Amino acid sequence: MDHQLSKHALDQLQEELLQLDSTLIDIEGRQLRPSQCYRFETDPVHVMFNTNCPESLKTKVEAILTKYTRPA
Repeated sequence: MDHQLSKHALDQLQEELLQLDSTLIDIEGRQLRPSQCYRFETDPVHVMFNTNCPESLKTKVEAILTKYTRPA
């Protein structure tokens, strides 16, 4: 993913990721915040997942990113 976003869209995207982060997930028997499983950067917008990141979380994060980065 290699996109630039408006400040408003970026703020909304980050708010959704923050909301996602409010629920702990189980990774290898440990309760962690979802954001501990991936790295999100804004310039350009992209995400990198840890190898042990659950597929369900990857799907949720990618859906949020797609919502704000798909062409208009």
